[in-house]
Amino acid sequence: MKVKLHVWRQKDAKTAGRMATYEAPDVNPDMSFLEMLDVVNEGLIGKNEEPIAFDHDCREGICGMCSLVIDGVPHGPHRHTTTCQLHMRKFKDGAEIYVEP
Repeated sequence: MKVKLHVWRQKDAKTAGRMATYEAPDVNPDMSFLEMLDVVNEGLIGKNEEPIAFDHDCREGICGMCSLVIDGVPHGPHRHTTTCQLHMRKFKDGAEIYVEP
C-alpha cells in the first residue's frame, strides 16, 4: 500500500516548526505504524536527510512511550491501541496521514 505522511518537524523549541510531507510507497499492511516510520527513516537517512524522531521503548503495547498524535488522535484512530500496536491495515491505501508530537 501507499500512504502520504504529513509530519510535524521542529529542530528545537526556539526554531519555528512546519509540516513536511513524505511518500511511503511500499507499506506492508501488516507493519505497525512505528515499523512504517522506521522504513521511511531508512529512506531519509539514505538521502542524508534528518530522520523522523519519535519516542518508543517496548514496541509491545505495554509502556505507552509511543505517544504520537495521528490524524489528531493520540496513538491514532484505533481506540485502546498504542501506536506500536496500530497496524497500517487500519488505513486506506493512498491515505494522507498527519503525524504530530
